Amino acid sequence: MRRMNKLGIAVDVSHSGDRTSLDTVRHSGKPVLITHAGARSVWPTRRMKPDEVIRAVAERGGVIGLEAAPHTTLSPGHPRHSLESVMDHFTYCVDLVGIDHVAFGPDTLFGDHVGLHDVFAAQLSIDGAPHERVPYVDGLENPAECFWNIIGWLVTRGYSDTEIAKAIGGNVMRVLEEVWI
Repeated sequence: MRRMNKLGIAVDVSHSGDRTSLDTVRHSGKPVLITHAGARSVWPTRRMKPDEVIRAVAERGGVIGLEAAPHTTLSPGHPRHSLESVMDHFTYCVDLVGIDHVAFGPDTLFGDHVGLHDVFAAQLSIDGAPHERVPYVDGLENPAECFWNIIGWLVTRGYSDTEIAKAIGGNVMRVLEEVWI
């Protein structure tokens, strides 16, 4: 970690286990990122991060980017994967660690992301709670073209321009500037 910090390497624990994530945060002298995951308290799969990890990342200045790849950031209130289920993770994480430590990292490919998950399901730890299989996340079918749906959702829920700017890139830029300096 010392060498990575010295070289200005941004460290991402999205696909790391809980213990590795906590050890990484503890040993890093710079903020750590979770670039694409969600809250295990919202959707109980190993692919999501437990509150302990999300808090540890935030306490050291890091950010969690909320994923929107099919069959990941579901929620009991929205079990068919949609913008609403992704935003359930967003509101949970904002309540848990504050707007300064939450962002979006959709992690959706241009192509068959579901096919990729089918091939690597065991390694990705997205199995677990039963859910309806979908070819894409409703409202975020193609995040490169539909990201504005996230912004629209934030606007209609009363988030300020400053809060929206933080969540849609400002928080990640803050971390990267600290890591790269």
